Amino acid sequence: MNNQLLSDIDSKLDIYQIISLLPTTPYHDIAHVFFSSGELSIQLGKIVYRGQVKALDPVKKNLTLIRKELKKIRLTNVKALHILDEANLKLKDSSFDGAVISFAIRNSSNITSILNESNRFINKGGWLSVIDEHPTNNNSISCNSYKQIAEKSGFHFHSKHNLSDTIYMMLFRK
Repeated sequence: MNNQLLSDIDSKLDIYQIISLLPTTPYHDIAHVFFSSGELSIQLGKIVYRGQVKALDPVKKNLTLIRKELKKIRLTNVKALHILDEANLKLKDSSFDGAVISFAIRNSSNITSILNESNRFINKGGWLSVIDEHPTNNNSISCNSYKQIAEKSGFHFHSKHNLSDTIYMMLFRK
């Protein structure tokens, strides 16, 4: 899926609904992988005002746009980083309270590696939220398959929420 389509999907999501479902506190450090438009990363930064958000994306244009917006609104606890290798996000081991991975099925060449990497940098007792589209063709993986991959990566399923007719969010604990 190209980046423009992801931005269109992002604009249809209710960011506040997503945030209400996340187990965040003002002190959390959160990673947001594949942030696309950056809207969710910015709102997370406002929620975790005593913590930090690391927004990671492989598309340099997205990094430029979010950095401009962060500077404009003077939000200093959100840092945008470029993903060079999804198997090594260059985040410290056990340094984050939670992570959000947006549309990994479309953005990642290897979902298992991104989930394993998330398990490495999330603290014990931390959480992982995956947001993705319901499968619509043979190239997609089912929610149950996604759940099994996350569980093999060291996470425990907590809950699933439909964010729209086409998009869901699953929450896992470490």
